[in-house]
Amino acid sequence: MTKIYIIADSFKHFETPIKEYEKRLWKNCNLIKIKPEKNWDIIQKETQNIIEKLKKENWYKIILNPKWKSFSTEKLYEFIENKKQNFWNIIFIIWWANWLSYEELKPHIDLEINLWELTMPHALALLVLLEQVYRIEMIKKWTSYHK
Repeated sequence: MTKIYIIADSFKHFETPIKEYEKRLWKNCNLIKIKPEKNWDIIQKETQNIIEKLKKENWYKIILNPKWKSFSTEKLYEFIENKKQNFWNIIFIIWWANWLSYEELKPHIDLEINLWELTMPHALALLVLLEQVYRIEMIKKWTSYHK
């Protein structure tokens, strides 16, 4: 099982394809949309909100960070399958535009990865991540989708 935490107001421009991947991954991926904070201390509240959720999960936690290493689809598949030998489940976290307190969050994260070097809206990042999770599931099933 994979979970994806995303802090976002809406996905309106990408809602149809996101729903399509959610439908395709219905048993294998759980999308958790977290409403962004609107107060003056956004960074602190967002960080604490994510940390509280992560403390409850004994899963392997990966945050998308544009400053870190990227993986090809095949390498990401191999990495995740390897981690699932010790952690049955994986959580991906997509940061919101106001970011989070990296220093506070870092002790709760197992890995930081970069799926791309382009800057894009968070809903599009979610769509790209969902497609990669779907592609990984298809690799596991030896389908022709990835080829």
